[in-house]
Amino acid sequence: MIGLISINYRTSPIEVREKFFFQDKEKVKFYILLQEKYSVDGLVILSTCNRTEIYYEFENHIGEEKRIFHLIMKCLVEFKHYSEGLSPYVSKKVGSLNVSRHLFRLISGLESMIIGEFQIVDQVKEAFYFAQKNKMLGPILDRMFQKSIETGKFVRTNTLIGKGAISVSYAAVEIISKKYELKNSKILCVGAGETSKLSVNHLLNKDIKNILVTNRNKKRGEKFAKHFNLKLVPFENLKNNLEEIDVAIFCTSSDSPLISESDLLQIMEARKNKNLLIVDLSVPRNIEENMSKVDGLKIINVDGLKDVVNKNYNKRKSEINKAQLLIDDYLKDFDEWASSRQLRPSILSIKSKIKNLIEKNYKIELNADSSDKLENKTDDLDVQMNNIYSKLSDHLVRKIRVASKNGKDKNALKIIKKIFEDDQ
Repeated sequence: MIGLISINYRTSPIEVREKFFFQDKEKVKFYILLQEKYSVDGLVILSTCNRTEIYYEFENHIGEEKRIFHLIMKCLVEFKHYSEGLSPYVSKKVGSLNVSRHLFRLISGLESMIIGEFQIVDQVKEAFYFAQKNKMLGPILDRMFQKSIETGKFVRTNTLIGKGAISVSYAAVEIISKKYELKNSKILCVGAGETSKLSVNHLLNKDIKNILVTNRNKKRGEKFAKHFNLKLVPFENLKNNLEEIDVAIFCTSSDSPLISESDLLQIMEARKNKNLLIVDLSVPRNIEENMSKVDGLKIINVDGLKDVVNKNYNKRKSEINKAQLLIDDYLKDFDEWASSRQLRPSILSIKSKIKNLIEKNYKIELNADSSDKLENKTDDLDVQMNNIYSKLSDHLVRKIRVASKNGKDKNALKIIKKIFEDDQ
């Protein structure tokens, strides 16, 4: 069985999402913890500014879906030291069809805040390849993610879902460029990752060129600044630079705020009533919360982009329906494969029992024969027994596939498992 725990922009505010953001090193630790406690067979964790999604796999646990979900939730809140109730902020999915439908829609751009945006493709691939590299995948998750990449590519090739698609960084630049005169503004971009690249690109496309760059990793910052022909300023002077600029765009992977409340109060005092606009596209946030009421300070985060998001959704509505029809074809194929895997333990058990029974009777037959033609008889019996084994096991396998609707009927699966699988 497979399941999904999703904490996303639809179910939870940024102050909850940021508490469940996973760095790569945390993904491995959480996987090891789940393996030690509950013998999880596979895990993929996708963590972006809009979502943290935990895809998990347990073999041979039919009927225990609720128990396993609650075990992982318990482990998750303990791992992240979250003392408040998480359930209201979680979207839960169980079963190959439900989980794969969500993932296939996600990579096709249908579940993104910005419908059709392409950044999610790279994010899903990175999460999958990380799990693959660190040997965190089970067979069902492995196949599902590979199939999702194939699905996403087909949908984007055969629909207009991604044509002119915008990103969160684009939405942010659009909002601030309409509300503020950016061409005469001094802008500081904090961070040198993919979101920073997109943000700077959008600014340059609007002929906004007075942009400074800073980054914790100096070498990476230098490479970023050189690529865009921008000036790099030292990261250790971040607070001083915030006293001088008009707009700051934060896009870093820091797991704690870079600017505290006291820092901002000092910065705003030093600015002498000169307004400061901060666009915080980071999750976890780089600016401490509850600072938006400070005079002269305006803060926009990813949850403040909903107007642009809604406009984008209405524009792409017709393509969403078309994309879903294409996704359904891929879903059917994957669900058939995943459901049939549920029968695998019972099928192996059936074949093993038949083989043992035939071999046992085969030995009795041979021991009872003391004739001189024993060697010829052994050859004849080999052929006969193999034929019986093949016909009987194939017949039973076909019958249980039909009876369980190829592994989709859970009640039938429980009965088949009880009859044919070995006692634990």
